[in-house]
Amino acid sequence: MKNDLPYLNKERLDMIFEHVYDNAEKVDEHKFNEEKLSHLLITLKSMQSFNFRHRPDDTHQLLGLLDSIFNFDRNSEGTTLWLSLILAIKELYGFSDRKLLTVMKKVSIRK
Repeated sequence: MKNDLPYLNKERLDMIFEHVYDNAEKVDEHKFNEEKLSHLLITLKSMQSFNFRHRPDDTHQLLGLLDSIFNFDRNSEGTTLWLSLILAIKELYGFSDRKLLTVMKKVSIRK
């Protein structure tokens, strides 16, 4: 994990995934207690958007890894949005697949 990034505890992960379907502009309007968390969420949402539009193969590689945790629908745009955001977290934080699994098990949001 990178030292200057906010620690991803259950509360922060749930806050991030509460906005899985929002666009970055909508998230920017929502103010959080910590400015750093607001900027983290905006960054993740931008990465999610890029992943969603331009990296479908990379996002869907995570499906098999995470399906046991989230029980994703197949061929769903919502699933692709989730995977795009998860890929953004994985890459920003530099998580291995194993670490990503550990972190994603903390997420209690299911939409």
